[in-house]
Amino acid sequence: MNINPSNIIPITKARSKLGDLTEKVAGENYIVLTKDGSPKAALVDISYLTSLEKDVKNIYKRTFIDKKLLKYTRNFSDEEIKQWLDEDVL
Repeated sequence: MNINPSNIIPITKARSKLGDLTEKVAGENYIVLTKDGSPKAALVDISYLTSLEKDVKNIYKRTFIDKKLLKYTRNFSDEEIKQWLDEDVL
């Protein structure tokens, strides 16, 4: 993330100038809203958000498995996945 420190604003300060802040966001220039010093939300240009959503959908549609190996793949049950997650916590 390339965040400009001047674009990090506490929510309490952002409330009074929300209209002005919406004019500042464009493309990759967004505002990070903080609460108690921790990032909680971001104010982003809607076209940038739409572009990000499209990129994520495209990434999830791709498979990185060699097509020759697909016959050796299978879907895992929720129980198997839960067991792996439980093991990872240990």
